[in-house]
Amino acid sequence: MRQIKTDRLIIRPIQTQDHDDLQKILLDPEVVRYTRYRNIQTPDNYDLIFRNHFLDTPYTFGIETKEDHKFIGFYEFHPENDTGILTYALSQNTWGKGYVAEVGTAMMTYGFEVLGFNRIEAHYASLNPRSGRVMKKMGMHDLGSISSSVSPHTDKVREVMAYELTKENWFLNNSKEQAV
Repeated sequence: MRQIKTDRLIIRPIQTQDHDDLQKILLDPEVVRYTRYRNIQTPDNYDLIFRNHFLDTPYTFGIETKEDHKFIGFYEFHPENDTGILTYALSQNTWGKGYVAEVGTAMMTYGFEVLGFNRIEAHYASLNPRSGRVMKKMGMHDLGSISSSVSPHTDKVREVMAYELTKENWFLNNSKEQAV
């Protein structure tokens, strides 16, 4: 089983015992408001996705704190050719603590070295600019708007913004850490 450790966190494969903790995160409408998981909405839908998507994959990881081993969220890559499109979500009580950038930095190395991506991309809703700031902290470069739609939550137009990082730029600008 592959684990990656950062100063405060353990990034590891999601396990069956994470079911209930991940369900609380993914059924929280504020957490998933701007993610691809916003339409899960019921425990039955969640159970199907948990079994078929979150278990036994090299692309999806649970995040737990080192201090108390509490499951606080997930980070994943959606592979498309040689690109990994990342998604992440954390429980609300952990927002604003720098965890996503901490995990992201370690996962960039994993995505490039272990999964063999040549490019990592992330998308976020313009209505959630904090995600864009996190992507910038992870060393990603702003690609601007890639699409727009009306938000079902606010009836405001939201832009889908994108950031990317190439393998070449990652290794030029960062010291390599071994993914273990």
